[in-house]
Amino acid sequence: MVSQVPQLIDRLTVAENIILGLKQYGILSPVKRVVEYIRTRGESLGIKVDPNTEVWKLSYTQKQLVEILRAILLGAKVLLLDEAITYLPIEEKRKFYKFIRAFAEKGGSVILITHKIYEAMDAADRITVLRLGKVVGTVYASEVTINDVRKLMFAERSSEITYERLAPGSPEENVLLSIRDLWVMDDFGDYAVRGASLDVKPGEVVGIAGVAGNGQKELIQAIIGLRMVEKGAIIFEGEDITRKGTAYIRRKGVGYIPDLPAKYGVSLENTIEENIAILPVFANIVIDWNRIRDLALKLIEEYQIKIPSSLTPVKLLSGGNIMKVLVARELAVAKKLLIGYNPTRALDAATAIKVRKIIKEKAIKEKTGVLIASEDLDEIFQISDRIAVINSGKIVGIFEADKADRKEIEHLMVM
Repeated sequence: MVSQVPQLIDRLTVAENIILGLKQYGILSPVKRVVEYIRTRGESLGIKVDPNTEVWKLSYTQKQLVEILRAILLGAKVLLLDEAITYLPIEEKRKFYKFIRAFAEKGGSVILITHKIYEAMDAADRITVLRLGKVVGTVYASEVTINDVRKLMFAERSSEITYERLAPGSPEENVLLSIRDLWVMDDFGDYAVRGASLDVKPGEVVGIAGVAGNGQKELIQAIIGLRMVEKGAIIFEGEDITRKGTAYIRRKGVGYIPDLPAKYGVSLENTIEENIAILPVFANIVIDWNRIRDLALKLIEEYQIKIPSSLTPVKLLSGGNIMKVLVARELAVAKKLLIGYNPTRALDAATAIKVRKIIKEKAIKEKTGVLIASEDLDEIFQISDRIAVINSGKIVGIFEADKADRKEIEHLMVM
């Protein structure tokens, strides 16, 4: 199985990760004996990764390649790919498609789990659609259109799904957020962000495009005050907030949507009401619970959160509904700036597009500045006014979204 989040031990090398499962060598075998075997087999499969490299140094794509290589070396006959290629640039996806096809032609079977319809159409022989936990249909990819599959997935909601670029905003001239020559370290003490500079204006949506693991997570965390800035400055409304702390920044009307909502965005043991009340903007000496309850009920209705009541613990919700709780709350409190990393990752296509429209509308009508990093390039192109490309911790290009060339952006992401 190759999961959406690579299941590797970061502090071990590629070879050490793989050897743990190779019965023919055993865990006590010298790693050197296995390195050449891994390198040779990897190159024969088109997977070129140095076996001696520590896993934490690899990109997201490389980690997934290592997981696939490990599966092949273990003699897998069935590959389960759980959203494993959804957020890769198209050139990287094509490599996976080629590999999947070759694996199947040699007698293997592949189950590709994805919420991207075009991905299933490109890669699969047969497509089985699940809706609300039930199989609603199985079709041959060669015999149906994208709209046919969309109708199976969303029934009457299928008309809501469109990937056309949302209406452009009209940003103000002044700068709301300015990131100046920012240097930020990752969890292992290496620089993940290397001299990044970027501006966001009121009423503007700036999207950061990049393959996972290129510094966008650390950049977003530094802006919201969750990660130390080593060098450079973060200026918000003309004030240096580089080391002011998260609570101070949040009280200024800044919303934040983290990548892993269940881990970093909400308290699972608490209710929706309590998850709203805990924010610095509400957490005063005396909490107005009537105001909190009214807001919670409004958000439940607006975002169609499937929950018995506003007093139900969040841990009882599905992943998608937990994400809805987080997005709804943060959009409600983001009066001046919204920052997000993969803000719609766990949502179904219809809900994701609805959230993007709400974010865009908030930027246009309320002049809220928006900075979003996403590995979903469709999302970046649909919502952004400007697109910044991040690679190896550096901003390597900034484009007006309506004039941006997708191929050029994808090239910059993986060059």
